[in-house]
Amino acid sequence: MEEITNAFTPLAPLGQWEQADFALANGLGRVLFYGAPGTGKTFYAMNYHLNDKPSYRLICNDEMTESHILGMWKPTLSDNGQLTHKFQEGVAVQAWRTGGRLVIDEINHANSAVTSVLMAMIDTSHSSSWQNPETGEIVKPHKDFSVVATMNGEPEDLTRAIQDRLVVQLEINEPHADGIASLPEYLRDIALSFGSRTGKDRYSLRNFVEFADLYGKTGNLQHSAQVCLPRIQETLVDTLALAKVGA
Repeated sequence: MEEITNAFTPLAPLGQWEQADFALANGLGRVLFYGAPGTGKTFYAMNYHLNDKPSYRLICNDEMTESHILGMWKPTLSDNGQLTHKFQEGVAVQAWRTGGRLVIDEINHANSAVTSVLMAMIDTSHSSSWQNPETGEIVKPHKDFSVVATMNGEPEDLTRAIQDRLVVQLEINEPHADGIASLPEYLRDIALSFGSRTGKDRYSLRNFVEFADLYGKTGNLQHSAQVCLPRIQETLVDTLALAKVGA
């Protein structure tokens, strides 16, 4: 009998953002990013691997209604000056029509009243449809429609039905490389280090962006650190002072 050989070559595991790249670049259409705040999850979802399609952002909160998702009636004046109402489709329907990406930001903050609507809009394309209340048109998702949801908690914070639709769940706790690269060079290593931590001295990428802006305007390192990064201000000042001496 011919010997069977194993041609499988183990590969190095992907990093967090490499997993995201691999998933979205290869067309996975229902993805959840969860983890620490301020790592660039929403920005990435809105701008990367769109394949020339638009992205639409839906920010979830306790007070949202289905009108934020599907659309709402809005007053308008007709050609003869009469007040009438037209239905303006919501971001989810627009994403369906264009084959764009619906980015559901802070999905764990969606209230129970709209959860069922979200479930219907992010379900598989072949089982989804919606009827425009003004025209009666039946709308179905474009074949290129995709969903990326983000949250700062854990997937278990979501209902089982939502989890079932977002089958690819990627933990993101590190700042995105492009976000780090957008900072001044002197700040990048520090921002990557403290932005990737899990303890109380962790700061999000947003803090370092604000620090860089304030320091750039004022030239006052100590006060800028005190205002924007108070928990690590001494470490930051010492590190940057040493780097300046070394340079």
